[in-house]
Amino acid sequence: MRHYLTFTLLLCLASLQGCGQKANQSENQSQTQGQNDELIYHYPLGNTEVVLLSDGQNTGDPSVLVGASEEIVKEFVPTGKAGSAFNIFLLKLNGKRIIVDSGMGNHLVENLAKEGISPEQVDIILLTHMHGDHIGGLMKDGQRVFPNAQLYISEKEVGYWTDKAIQNSLPEGQQRGFTGAQAVVEAYQDHLHLFTPNEVEQMTELIPGVKSIASYGHTPGHTCYLVENGGQRFFIWGDLINFPTVQVPHPEIPTRHDIDPVQASVTRAHILKWLDQQGLTVGGMHVPYPGMGKLITTQRGLELELLK
Repeated sequence: MRHYLTFTLLLCLASLQGCGQKANQSENQSQTQGQNDELIYHYPLGNTEVVLLSDGQNTGDPSVLVGASEEIVKEFVPTGKAGSAFNIFLLKLNGKRIIVDSGMGNHLVENLAKEGISPEQVDIILLTHMHGDHIGGLMKDGQRVFPNAQLYISEKEVGYWTDKAIQNSLPEGQQRGFTGAQAVVEAYQDHLHLFTPNEVEQMTELIPGVKSIASYGHTPGHTCYLVENGGQRFFIWGDLINFPTVQVPHPEIPTRHDIDPVQASVTRAHILKWLDQQGLTVGGMHVPYPGMGKLITTQRGLELELLK
């Protein structure tokens, strides 16, 4: 049985509207670094491929879920832990080398080298959003890691993280994420491209072979991407879903990393319904290795089946 948001749940979530402010720090606070950190996985797509570059395999704790009943946790996380990860995706499209997000900066440069790519050879960086575990690989020692790359970020996302009024309204410990995001914007300012994504039904092409999709809630400008090549499609959902084991069958359940948990839950349910209808292969930044899968319908509802 599918689970959808109810008016009562929305009212409950509204009381948590500000809880996601804590998410301006990297989300690995609730995860434990695991083994096999440098895993790479190649997924054929038309005449090219989507490459998973793992920045770390982890174990997710259901304590990040907001409002999940004990019954739901026991059913979907029976061991009390679930697989998670920090993922980056490499695309090779139209002669361009493109990365989607940059992880924590743990293994990105090394993994790119295994694919025969140096930092100087990365042409384009697409960001889903600006949490620390997605922009952590863009800077080192105060300098940009990818000197020649064009950086694409939604205008709403940059507007949020560069808003000093919002930053100063938060406790000091919650302001570090803003400082890190602002450093990235400044370092890449001469290579920065701001854009406004559309809803999933009206998505438009951002760069050749990639369309952008508005998926606000987790952060104010969170963006998903649809990659197209040779008549095949691959959907990168970023942090639309942080805890797939629970949030795919129960999109109404937010995490404490969502800045706007109400909007995040509505967005998640809407896009998951569209993805289910389309039958696309999907990839996510916190999906355990290989970071990709297919949505399937089981007796428990919609679930993510990882690729083999």
